[in-house]
Amino acid sequence: MRPMTCAGFQSNRRSSNSSLQPSAKWYIARGRCWQRGRDNIVLPTPREIRENRVWIFNPLVSCYPGSDGFRWMGGMKADSPGTIFSVPYEIAVVRPLRQTTLGDRDDALRAAHYNTELIPQDLIYIDLCTDSGVSSLSTSQLSALAGPKFAEPGMGLAPEGSRAYALLSEQIRQSFGFPYVVATTQGRSAERIWTKINIKPDTVVAGNMLFPSTRNHIELNGAKIIDVITESAHDLASSDPFKGNVDLEKLAAAIEQHGAEKISCIYVELCVNACGGQPVSLANLKAVRTLATAHKIPFFLDASRILENSFLVKERERGYHDRRLREIVSETCAAADACTMSALKDLLVSSGGLLLTRDRGSYQKASMQAFIDGVQLPGVAMELLVTSLDDIFASESTMANRVGQVNYLWHRLSDGVPLVKPAGGHAVFLDVRAFLPHLSPEQFPAEALAAFIYHMSGVRVTKGPPAAPSQARRGLELLRLAIPARKYLRGHMDDVTEAVLNAYAHRHEIKGLKRVEDSARSKYDPAHFRQP
Repeated sequence: MRPMTCAGFQSNRRSSNSSLQPSAKWYIARGRCWQRGRDNIVLPTPREIRENRVWIFNPLVSCYPGSDGFRWMGGMKADSPGTIFSVPYEIAVVRPLRQTTLGDRDDALRAAHYNTELIPQDLIYIDLCTDSGVSSLSTSQLSALAGPKFAEPGMGLAPEGSRAYALLSEQIRQSFGFPYVVATTQGRSAERIWTKINIKPDTVVAGNMLFPSTRNHIELNGAKIIDVITESAHDLASSDPFKGNVDLEKLAAAIEQHGAEKISCIYVELCVNACGGQPVSLANLKAVRTLATAHKIPFFLDASRILENSFLVKERERGYHDRRLREIVSETCAAADACTMSALKDLLVSSGGLLLTRDRGSYQKASMQAFIDGVQLPGVAMELLVTSLDDIFASESTMANRVGQVNYLWHRLSDGVPLVKPAGGHAVFLDVRAFLPHLSPEQFPAEALAAFIYHMSGVRVTKGPPAAPSQARRGLELLRLAIPARKYLRGHMDDVTEAVLNAYAHRHEIKGLKRVEDSARSKYDPAHFRQP
């Protein structure tokens, strides 16, 4: 009898739908080693290892031949002076999960009108709808929440009088290199303020498939967005390591066509969510900086995922493998005039947005606007943000573990399941059109696939933010598996793997959905669906 996972699916480790690489004879995962087609667990020989017939399933775990034949090293490398810790934290607090049945999930889907975004949290086993603001807190963050250093009123018009703000400003200067910071309640509020100050009506903004909220704020200020992202961003099967890069020829052409005086700014998103969490290289950022300086065009970053981007630069870009993460972050920021940032992603907090700039005049305008809008970040939240930054930069293992978990799930699914390539920094993205080629866009294939996965496993996935216009024109549709930091274990990722593999094995049974039209509902309300 084949083993069962917590999600209730039969294990596919030895089936034709397995995510294990077919060229490998031996497989290692979950602390075990086995051979395809055998029920007993045996160890490979040194010769088989030397001939590359062993596939290491977990990049943080190594196996190698020793004098006694075979050695299994949980998180230790052969050339290491000691143990390399695979997980840089221990679990201090747990929340029990409700064990739902197939009937429970069927009822939940009906009540949610087959929109997985509307399913109550207590009916979710593993929630991959977002990684924003839902990462687990560290014990130092919990201590900061329980007993803040300062009990002081809001900043008002005198941020210099806030000790929490002083701590945050110093941390920002050390970590990001910007002399001025405005802390807001959300990244969206930071974007709204910054675009109001810098985006002029009847101008254009050059960007690289910007996040929907950024696009909306730019367009609300009367500007038009021109996508100048590299063409590989639209090729889901391309293994280009920096698909978030700006196409410099497109950018130069846009400047020539519209004139530098009609371009409000160049706005670049790091680890572009729309094309699969794909990074931007430092070489590309520096080249954009050179063009922007030559034409006197402001250059801004959406730095919400700057830590993921910096980690992937360290992994993929020549000359940065031995650089510290903090150094890469600092070099990234040095290319830009200003940054807007949601703190809910890489900074592992549940509230906060940042506006970082080198221009004192812009800082003063933004500070006043934050006060008028009522979006100044409370002192307790600023203290929590300082604590989180201390945690993150104290050890690079935090980000290595976060990106590594995404990479682990991506590799488990990459043999057969259509994914966006290569692995991104915060999520795994399914190519819905290739996953369900028999469904037309009018049958809402992404929503139908998400509903099927939840019904069979209790795992929630969603489409994520809307597709960029250039993606919509090409008919691209993605389903995002966003992995919150420090929240789930490898066993959870294995159960997600089984859920997606099961859906792929039964993909022809997924019949699509129909949208329910209701005149009483606003166009802004979440969509309702029904089965055909």
